[in-house]
Amino acid sequence: MVRIKLASLTHAQVGQREAVVLDFESLEVDDLFLASLKGELVFTRVANGILVEGNLNTAAQTECTRCLDSFFVPILVELEGMIGLPGASLSPERPVRVSEDGWVDLAPLIREHVWLGLPLNPVCSPDCAGLCPECGGNINRGECTCTGEELVDPRWEVLRSLLKQNGGD
Repeated sequence: MVRIKLASLTHAQVGQREAVVLDFESLEVDDLFLASLKGELVFTRVANGILVEGNLNTAAQTECTRCLDSFFVPILVELEGMIGLPGASLSPERPVRVSEDGWVDLAPLIREHVWLGLPLNPVCSPDCAGLCPECGGNINRGECTCTGEELVDPRWEVLRSLLKQNGGD
């Protein structure tokens, strides 16, 4: 949960602003684990709610698409969204609202923006060798136990025998 008290803005005049600094060492937001979440958010009272804007730096845990190891990828979250006032209905466009006691949980909004910031095919390092297609061992760690012979499709064995008959290989 990323709870912030916004009671002062719920009854404020349009245009009033409030800045909040976020500094979390680690945070779990539903299905995301963030190593850190730091930045400043500015809340502005507008006619139909509260506008939140700001930049957050985080590192989200994800899985390498080559070797399947977990690692943290840095993400700059450019957060912008609307927060409903107490009693307002929730919608996909406005997933958060201020509660009757003046608190708002920004976790759904942050989660949405972090997911949008994750790379489509995250890779732990540019030189990641991935997994062996035969034994499934992580080649980066030297876990591959294949000799190379297993990599030949048995349907090509006839061609290999022809090659050996002609003095090759």
